[in-house]
Amino acid sequence: MEKLKASSIFKSFGPGATARLAGFFAQALGGGETLLLEGPIGSGKTFFTRELARALGARTLPVSASFNLMRSYEGRLKLYHFDLFRAGAADLENIGLEDYLGRRDGVTVIEWAGVAAGVMEGLPRLILEFELAGGDRRVIKAHCRNKGAGAALVKVKAEWRKK
Repeated sequence: MEKLKASSIFKSFGPGATARLAGFFAQALGGGETLLLEGPIGSGKTFFTRELARALGARTLPVSASFNLMRSYEGRLKLYHFDLFRAGAADLENIGLEDYLGRRDGVTVIEWAGVAAGVMEGLPRLILEFELAGGDRRVIKAHCRNKGAGAALVKVKAEWRKK
């Protein structure tokens, strides 16, 4: 089993704070990272992804991709957005998920990544768990697996604390 390398808890009191957090991640990411977004429907995964794309300079922004398994967005770094809510193991082969993991020209964001757990084993990744905390409030728990993904989380934590 892989060891946890870093973790943090971010408390968001509304969409503005979640957008700010996504902006900090956009600044900290250098390319090649994989972000796994977990949490119930309506917890802010797609909103976070949209704000991450905006902060990366994308002109078109992600929408719920539940009927599109993958879309990409151009910005400072490309954002490869996978929404695996309706996906099965066969879909992973058809969309070529493995081809996007670790690409230095962009960041891969995967919502509902459970179906791809076997593909992720051993890869550097940040896991963001979105929890509903009443109203527009969210608790976002960030966990880092492997050293390579930890640098971005350390930078984000430092910026978030500055408030």
